Amino acid sequence: MRIPRLLIATVAVAGALPLVTTAPVAVAVADDGPVTTREVVGTSVRGRPITVVHRAHEGATRRVLVIGSIHGDERAGLRIVRRLVERPDLPPELDLYLARTVNPDGTAVDRRTNAHGVDLNRNFPYKWGTSPRGSTWSGPSPLSEPESVALRDLIRRLDPWLVVTFHQPLFGVGANDKGMTTVRAIARGMRLPVDDFACTGVCHGTFTSWVNHRTESLAVTVEFGETAPDWRITRAANTVVEVGSTG
Repeated sequence: MRIPRLLIATVAVAGALPLVTTAPVAVAVADDGPVTTREVVGTSVRGRPITVVHRAHEGATRRVLVIGSIHGDERAGLRIVRRLVERPDLPPELDLYLARTVNPDGTAVDRRTNAHGVDLNRNFPYKWGTSPRGSTWSGPSPLSEPESVALRDLIRRLDPWLVVTFHQPLFGVGANDKGMTTVRAIARGMRLPVDDFACTGVCHGTFTSWVNHRTESLAVTVEFGETAPDWRITRAANTVVEVGSTG
């Protein structure tokens, strides 16, 4: 039987964002399990914290970021992040970062957009374009929203090899301009098809496109359909661990 010990971790990172908390965080971990810390990497329009959980064994090098929700009314990914936070074991090479939501204001009221009415997944500076106000409004300018800026800065600081973002209500894993071997591995593991998710001109300034065209990281979009049964949530969490640790 594993006997948990109490780790007091100060989540301060050299060169980190100005909004990063330096308050000590108490974390229970198994003696031979991964160390878990929590860090606030930014705040929302309404001042809610954007929190990232970091789980890894000492010396882990395969850095992966998982984002449970960018759109506040798409909630299946929240369950995956919870599974990964609670998972007792991780491969020793997996350096795992978990953001339950990067849109806490939207998540709090089950709304797609942030508190300014901006679709954060249209607010990034790659092929950004103006769009009418509505559920896919791209905002007044690229990175106009504090949540988008926090996520941009997090990607730049972490430089993960893989970023996985969860969405609904489409169904499949998004095809990319790069990293298709990884895309197909994720699709196989999650029992989902690969799809190009053509947006017919609506998808200006998406987060995944920005990551894939403006950074060295690979971002993969996973769409779960209207609902996600527990077995798919389990497969998704397991696939993140397997693909993330092996490439």
